[in-house]
Amino acid sequence: MKKLTTTILIVLFCAVTNAVMGNNVKPVNFIPLPQEVTYNDGTFLMDNQLVLCTANADKFNIGYLAKHLNRVFDFTVSQSSKTSGTNYIRFVRESSMGDEEYRLVVDNKGITITSKTKAGEFYAIQTLLQMMPAEIYAPLEGPNRMLLKQWTLPQIKISDFPRFVYRGNMLDVSRTFFDKQYILRHIDWLAYHKINKFHIHLADDNGWRVEIKKYPLLTERGAWRGYGEALVPSFNSGKARYGGFYTQDDIREMVAYAAERNIEIIPEIDLPGHSKSVTSTYPEVLCKTSAEFLSVQGEGKNVFCVGNEANYKMLDNIMKEISKLFPSEYIHIGGDEVQMKAWKECPDCQALMQKEGMTDEKQLLGYFVGRMEKILQKYGKKLAGWDEIVEDNELQPDSRVYAWRRMNVALAAIQKGRPTVTQIGEYCYIDMKYSPIERGHNWAGIVSLEKMYSFDPIGSFNLSKEQEKLIIGPQAGLWAEMLIFPPHFSEYQLYPRLCILSEIGWTLQDKRDFKDFENRLTLSHYERLYDMGIAFRLPYPTVTYQNNTIDVEAPAPSLVVRYTMDKSEPTINSPVFSGKIITDTPQNFRFATFFATNKSITVPVPDVEVYMTPEVKVTTSLKANKYTNTTTLEDWDFGTYFRTADAPVKGDWLMFTFTEPVKCQTIKVNTNIPVTQFWGVTDGHVEYSYDGINFIDAGQFDIHNSVTIEHISAEVKAVRILIDGSGEEKAIAIQDLRIQ
Repeated sequence: MKKLTTTILIVLFCAVTNAVMGNNVKPVNFIPLPQEVTYNDGTFLMDNQLVLCTANADKFNIGYLAKHLNRVFDFTVSQSSKTSGTNYIRFVRESSMGDEEYRLVVDNKGITITSKTKAGEFYAIQTLLQMMPAEIYAPLEGPNRMLLKQWTLPQIKISDFPRFVYRGNMLDVSRTFFDKQYILRHIDWLAYHKINKFHIHLADDNGWRVEIKKYPLLTERGAWRGYGEALVPSFNSGKARYGGFYTQDDIREMVAYAAERNIEIIPEIDLPGHSKSVTSTYPEVLCKTSAEFLSVQGEGKNVFCVGNEANYKMLDNIMKEISKLFPSEYIHIGGDEVQMKAWKECPDCQALMQKEGMTDEKQLLGYFVGRMEKILQKYGKKLAGWDEIVEDNELQPDSRVYAWRRMNVALAAIQKGRPTVTQIGEYCYIDMKYSPIERGHNWAGIVSLEKMYSFDPIGSFNLSKEQEKLIIGPQAGLWAEMLIFPPHFSEYQLYPRLCILSEIGWTLQDKRDFKDFENRLTLSHYERLYDMGIAFRLPYPTVTYQNNTIDVEAPAPSLVVRYTMDKSEPTINSPVFSGKIITDTPQNFRFATFFATNKSITVPVPDVEVYMTPEVKVTTSLKANKYTNTTTLEDWDFGTYFRTADAPVKGDWLMFTFTEPVKCQTIKVNTNIPVTQFWGVTDGHVEYSYDGINFIDAGQFDIHNSVTIEHISAEVKAVRILIDGSGEEKAIAIQDLRIQ
C-alpha cells in the first residue's frame, strides 16, 4: 500500500477496518454531490463471493465495473445472469426514470442499481466507485495496487439525477497539442466526474489538428510551428518543429471511446477569424487587400474573406468530412474575435454588402454564420458558436450559443430563444490564475476555487421556466497558451476545477455549499485524483515571518508542507515542516504543499526577498511599442516591463549600464510579461561586463526565457541581452533586472 502522509494512512486504515467498527461507517465524500443520500443502520461486506449479475445491464458497463473492481480485489469477479442470495451487484431497468437518473441501494445483502438507460447506469457505477478505496482508480499493475479480501460499505440509498443535461469541458488543442493517448486519459477523467460533453477546440491561429483528406496541406503544413514552417513558433514552442494532428482514425477511436463513457465530443473549427492555420496554407481564402490588420491576439491575415464564394465550397468540403467523423449533432464554428477591418478594405466583401443591403461589416459575420448553418444542415448537423454569433444575426432556432463574455450576454441569447451554454470567463475560464501569485492569465480575473464554485449557470435573472430550460448547462474552458510547460500544467489548471464544474452541472443549487465541497475534496477526493494519475493543483501553504521565526500553516490537515533552505524547489524528499524555524536568513527558504508526489507552487517567505536598486541606464536597438519605453526598466518596479513594437531580429540588443559598478552575488535577467510568460526571448543570450567594454557570456535563455548570472567575481558595470535569431513572437518583453 502506498501513502506518504500519516493523516492519509489513518483515514485509509479507518476505512479498511470498518468491518470491525460495526455501524460506525463514515459518510462517503461524493463529488459531485448526489441529490439525495440516506444512510441506514448496518453495513454490507463485499468479499470473494461477490457476484456481478449481468441481467438487464449494458455490456460495456459490466466490463467497465469489473475492470475497476479487479484493481483492488484479489479475486476474479464472477458474472451471472441470476441474483445470488447475498453478496451481489445487480441491475434493474425502470422506464419511468430520466435518461441520466439512477438509484443506488446498498442493503445487507448486496447492491442494486436501477436506471432507465445505460447512461444512468454508468453514473451509478461512478458513484459506487467513490464508495470504494481510492486505489480502484489506479493501474492494474504496480505499487499503487491494493489487494483486498473484503470491503465494507454503509447501507445507503441514493436517488440521483443531474441538474443540467449539458456538463462540459472545452480543451484547446491548437495552441498546445495533446496527443491521442492524453485525450483518452482526459476522457476517463471527465467520465469519473459525470461530465458528459467534451468540446475540443481543433483549429485556431496556432495549429490545425484534424486530418482533412481533401485539403492535406491543413495538416501537412498547418499543424506545425517552427522556423521555416508555415506558422511561426509561439507560446514557448521553441526553435524545433512543434505540433501534431489527429488522423481520421484517431478521431474515430477518440469518439468511440468517449461514447462508451457517455461523453459527446463536440468539434470546433474556429471561423471566420482565428484562422491563421488555414490562411497560411491556403492563402487564397484571404481578402483581396495588402493591408494587414491585427487581431486582439496580434495575428494578421487570419480572417476568411466572406465575399469569396469559393470559400464556402471549401468550408462545405471540410464540414462534410468533419460531419462524418463526429456523431455530435452540433459542430462549433467559433465566430469570435473577428478582425473585420480587412472586410472593409476588400472589394469582394464590399460588393457582397452592397448586394445584400448591409450597412455595417458586423452584418457580414451574421451572413457568414447563416451560410454555415445551411452547410451544416446539409449534413444533418446544427451550428454552435461563441456568443458573438447572436449579434446582428437571426440564428436558426436550434443553433446553440456558448456565452463567454458576461452573463448578460447569455441573457440576451436566452431572450432570443437560443439554447445556451454558459462558459463565462470570470468563473469558467480555467486558464486564469488560481491566485495572484500563481501562473495563468488574469484578464478575466482570478478564478479561485471558491469563486468558481459560486457560479450559478442560471444566475440571478428573473427567468421564466421556459427561459431556464434554454440554459442547457455550464462548461469550463481551458485555453492552451501556457500549457507547454511545466510538465502536467494542463492537469494543474484542470483539477480540482473540473471537480467544481461537475458539481455545478450536476447538483441542485440549494444543495451546494463550498465549505462542504472543500471538506469532501480534501478528505477523500484528492486521494482519488492522485490514483487517477492526475497532477492536480494543491493550495500553497501560508508562510509568515516575525521575530526571526518562520511559521507555516498547511492548507488542510491531510496535507503536508516540505521545505528547502537553499532557494531550490522542495521535492518529495525534502524535509517536512514541523513546529517553527528560527533563522536570520529567511530569504533562503522555500515551501510547498504535498499530497504524496503532487505539490503546490513553491512559495518563499513573503516580503523578505530584497533586490538591489542601483541607478541604471538602459539603451537598445529595439523599438518600443506605444505603451512602454526603456524608463520602465530603470524604475525598479517589478510589475512593469518594456515591450517592443515588432519582433526582434538577429543582432538586436538591449543593455543595462550601471552608473556605479554593482557588487552582487547573482543577477537574474527575465524576458516575457511577468507571470503569464508571454513574449519572451527564445533565441538569444546574456553577457555581462566588469568594465563596460569586455563582456562575458552568461548563457542562452532557458525555457522560462530567463538567464541567471552567477559566479560573479567583481563589481558588475553592465549587462546586455543579445538576439541570436528571429523572435518567435510578434514582439518581446523585458523585465527589470533582479539583483542580489
